Amino acid sequence: MQQISIIGNLGANARIVDVNGSKFIAFRVAVTEKRKQGDSTVNETTWYSCTYNRAESAVINYLVTGQQVYIQGKPSYSLYDSAVHRCKMLDVSISVDRLELVGNVKTTEQSTDENRPF
Repeated sequence: MQQISIIGNLGANARIVDVNGSKFIAFRVAVTEKRKQGDSTVNETTWYSCTYNRAESAVINYLVTGQQVYIQGKPSYSLYDSAVHRCKMLDVSISVDRLELVGNVKTTEQSTDENRPF
């Protein structure tokens, strides 16, 4: 079985999605890594589409833009044609098994809390 673990920031507020009566939380996470290229530093960002099968959980109140999260789950991959980049791109989706809030925990009211697993 494949497992992936990432730490990154939410690109937008999470939302509840209903597919044929099954509800889940959907969100996107950006992971940015810095690398040297000659004399300069280049940031490379990879986006992950995530689904979390706990739509009834209160965690959605904490999954807001900019919130840093640790997620672990099963990855899946698909190719698509990008109109912006004019080439084929790889989409990485993660079915999340474990989710933890990292750093300053945000809510819609911007309160802070300790790291909390959900």
